[in-house]
Order: sequence, then structure tokens, then C-alpha cells
Amino acid sequence: MLTRIEIDGFKSFREFSLDIPPFLVIIGRNAAGKSNLFDAIQFLSRLAGDPVLEAAQHMRGDVVDLFHKHTDGTVVGEMSFAVEVLLGRSVTDAFGDTAEVNHSRLRYELKIELRSTGTSGMQRPYVIHEAVRRIRRTDDKWMDDRFAIEQRKRLAAYRPGADPLETERDDQGRPVFSIRQQGNQGRKRRLPATAATATVLSSLATATDFPLLYALKREMQSWRLLHLDPSALRTPDSYDDPDSLAANGGHLANTLRRLADETGSAERLEGVLNDLSADLAAVIPGVVRVRLAEDDSRRQRQVEVVTREEAPFSARVASDGTLRAIALLAALYDPRGAGLICFEEPENGIFPQRLAQFVRYLRSLVDRALAAGAGDIALTQLVLSSHSPAILRALEPVQASRRADAVFMDVVSRVQRGRPGSRVSRWRWIAGAQQMTIDDGLDVGSVVSPREIAEFEVMAELDN
Repeated sequence: MLTRIEIDGFKSFREFSLDIPPFLVIIGRNAAGKSNLFDAIQFLSRLAGDPVLEAAQHMRGDVVDLFHKHTDGTVVGEMSFAVEVLLGRSVTDAFGDTAEVNHSRLRYELKIELRSTGTSGMQRPYVIHEAVRRIRRTDDKWMDDRFAIEQRKRLAAYRPGADPLETERDDQGRPVFSIRQQGNQGRKRRLPATAATATVLSSLATATDFPLLYALKREMQSWRLLHLDPSALRTPDSYDDPDSLAANGGHLANTLRRLADETGSAERLEGVLNDLSADLAAVIPGVVRVRLAEDDSRRQRQVEVVTREEAPFSARVASDGTLRAIALLAALYDPRGAGLICFEEPENGIFPQRLAQFVRYLRSLVDRALAAGAGDIALTQLVLSSHSPAILRALEPVQASRRADAVFMDVVSRVQRGRPGSRVSRWRWIAGAQQMTIDDGLDVGSVVSPREIAEFEVMAELDN
């Protein structure tokens, strides 16, 4: 679970930091930076397994476009990130080895520099700093603010020890990455850091030598952006296709088949597919259930939607909103896909009067995993982004001075004396029902007032 992110020098972000709860809604107009935030999360996820240049090539734009630009066009040559995470209690690698995670709360820091190489002026990114630090129990405000003592004990483990990864200098003054083995704090593995084209995390292949670092790597790789494509959602699956949901929504039918098989029983043959159908019926008028059409002769599988008044119809003719809702529910019900899920514009295709119920269902799936602790059910986290203020009305009322489950993003000018200015993304709290007081410790300018939200709603309607 991602609990905090800090970004400086990536796209529209300078000195940006945000604590992220298990369920969060980010609203703001187009070009406010919501997609850039999801890009930063996806970039970090790829850096945990791929070389920096390869990870950058999967992002929107060229490599140089990932670095922040001043208004005069000059490029900031460094970007840095920090993330804080809550890990599960164990991690299993691709070879089947499982290792205990004896410390669940880590902070990961990364800095990347853009360098010109050769006489051609070609620019390439290099890792110049990487570190992983333990978050001590006494410093863990994120956990204290959100969970009671008993739930904190179920979710997190703390163990004294040295930080598992640091960037240091060797005897000749050259930068090196120093990695410590768990349980053997005096023994270090050192890697040169003068021209690193990949992160240390990406070099780890097994869980046994460096369990904390490998668990962090797997956690970051689990962060997903669902950018659902209606054509991918409608495409039938071959029996031989993958059975995990792709980022574009592909392989939905095989994913649902696997979920039904893994969770089915004599009493409930379709397992959680029954629960998913009930959730969908509550938010899509007329829907009774979701089922799968099996064509053994062609070895193909297709999603079908059953309604009260019509014959069942296939995904080929289902609405985009119905298919998006099925895919998102499948991702949240799937323990294989547990982790952070980023999802844009959940309101698309959902009746406004049903949106509140849909959001409550989504939140309940996140809360279910948290209530179970870090044991049998994998932790799931959901971050929704929307340019429609209608999503706020779908959230539960908040009696406090500010909401903890939603923030507002926009773009402002950043001016520094003697330096070029730039346009940067920022976030602000959204006011709750209670009057804000000095005791809240918040600057008035850091909270979006109900009046500003009302004006935003008017502008959103005019844009539509």
C-alpha cells in the first residue's frame, strides 16, 4: 500500500507531497495534474523492474518530457521521488521461495539525473541516489492517524535494524549503493553508482537474500493504472489467453472465470462472481447478473450481461459504462491484482443517482481487506481521479473541518526570485461540514471552500 508520495522535477511537479489513504478521490479540472500524478506512480512501478530508459519510454512523451520545464523552456535536469509504503507480512518470489517481512513500513528515495552523452547531444537518464529507510513505530503518524491500536498491530510489523539500502561514498570518494542483508547488518553488498542505468530494486530476483527490498520491489510493481479500453473489454478470450486483467481491460472474461473457479463452492458455484453481479445490479438499472458464455468448439469465452426484461447480451453490445464497472469490480475482487489501483473518471457511464452506491461498494471492498489485516486477504488500495465534482456528492458526508478521502488539484504559477518561473500542480484539502479552527493546524489557503467547489461545478457543467 502506498501511503505517501513526494515528487520534485517530474512533469508538472515541484516539491509536491501527498499522504495517500487506503481510499482517495482526486478531483480537478483537465490539465490540473491528475494524470501526471498517476504517471509518476506508474513510472516508479516500472523502475522497480526495468532500466530507467525503458521505463521512461513507456510513459507519455519523450524522456526529456518527463523532466519539469520552466516557463522559458529550460529543463530541470533532475527529478526525485520518495514513497512510503505498508508491506504485507511475507513475500514470495518467482521461484516459489517465501520470506518473512519483519518490518512493514519503509520509505524509498530515488533521484534521477538527465545527462548529455557523446558529441550528438543525446540525453539519457541515470540513477544518482537510491535509499530505503525503516519508518520507526514512534514516527509512524500515518498509521496512528487512521487505525486503532489493535488494527495497527494486525497491519504492520516493526523491527529495529539498519536501513537496508543507502547511497554512500567508497574509499576513493566514488558513489556506491550499499545493500544490507536482513539479519546480518554488518555484511554489505556494494554496487557502483557513477553511471547507473537502472535501480537497485530492479536487480533483485529472489526473496531470500534481501526480503525487505524484494518485498518493496513487488509492492511497487503491483501499482496499476487501469485505463480501460472498450474494444479490449469487448474482445472474447481464448481459453489459452492470460487470466489476469490487463491495464486496458483485456482478458476480462478469463479473469472472471478464474475468480469463479477459485472462490466457488458446492453452495455457491460461481463464488465472488455472484457478489460482483449483485454489486453491478445495484448500480446499473435492469442488470440481474454477469455470466460467462463458453464456446468449447472455438475455445473462446465471452462476458454476458443478464437483464430483467431482455435476453442476455454479450460484451460486444454492452455499454462502455457497464463494462468499465465490471472490470473495476473484478480488479478489486481479485487477490492476484491486490495493491494500489489508480482509476480515472469512475462516473463515466454510471447514472448520477447510482454513482453514490457504486462508490460505496468500491470503498467497502477496500475496507474489507483492511479489516482482515495483513493475513489472508491482500491489502487493496483505490485512488480515483475525476474532473467531475459530482463524485463529491457520491462520498459520505464529513462532519470534520476537512475531508480525509478527497483532495482538489489545480495548477498555479511558481515564482522564485532570480530564477525562471514555472506552472506546477498542487493539491488542497476539501472543506467538510465543520467550521475550520486554529486547532486544525491548516492554512486557510490550503482548503478549498464550498463556494469554490460550487463554482467548479458550474464550470464543469458548462464544459460538458
